[in-house]
Amino acid sequence: MSSKAKYNVLMMRDNTPVRRYRVAPVWLKLGLYFLLVLMAVAGAGGYFGLAFWRENQALHEEHTAVMRELREAHIELERLKNIEQILKSNAAKEAAEPGAGGQGAAKAPPAPPQPPVDLTRIFTRTDLQQVRVDNMQARINGERHIQVVFNLNNLQTEDAIAGVASLVVVANDGKDKQPQLNESDLIFQIQRFKQISTSFGLPAGLTRGEVFGLRLVIKNNEGQVIFSDVYPLARILS
Repeated sequence: MSSKAKYNVLMMRDNTPVRRYRVAPVWLKLGLYFLLVLMAVAGAGGYFGLAFWRENQALHEEHTAVMRELREAHIELERLKNIEQILKSNAAKEAAEPGAGGQGAAKAPPAPPQPPVDLTRIFTRTDLQQVRVDNMQARINGERHIQVVFNLNNLQTEDAIAGVASLVVVANDGKDKQPQLNESDLIFQIQRFKQISTSFGLPAGLTRGEVFGLRLVIKNNEGQVIFSDVYPLARILS
């Protein structure tokens, strides 16, 4: 075939004149090479895209694991800080107790022994990894009225979860005081997320200054405790 030979491409359509295009062989070869290069680039792009996607999945799983460890370390740190706060509160209370009077003054009778604060009971935490509590906030209106808001997240990826939450006031002496709660505010049934808000008055005989924190207890419909933790009031006041 002569180097000057060309291919004739005929374009025919009903009721229209025939169109003829003359194409040199070099353009056909270039078109074929371009198609092969395009297919190679597409294949390489798909391969690297899949590799990057797998790498991103591995990094995401690693990030999730690190965040979980960080959250557990933060919870443990909060627990230690709470224990330190109670110990300081008890030490300040003991230092404020009146000592012996001056010469000739009648000696005050010794105070009855106080039971030690059971820190293990106060800071015992339950978490079955079925729900997560975020953004726990409390607001005191007046002197005896507390409003509590928190976010409740369902950690179960497939099933909804239902149950009821409850709140207990923890006094500075470590004792639990049960307030009068509106249970309808604390009943939940969630697929993924719900914000819970409720308010209550302080239990009788308890002042604002005697409140150490709030114990949040969450139970499922079978009555099983799936989450329980203590939140010092000083850390959740908004």
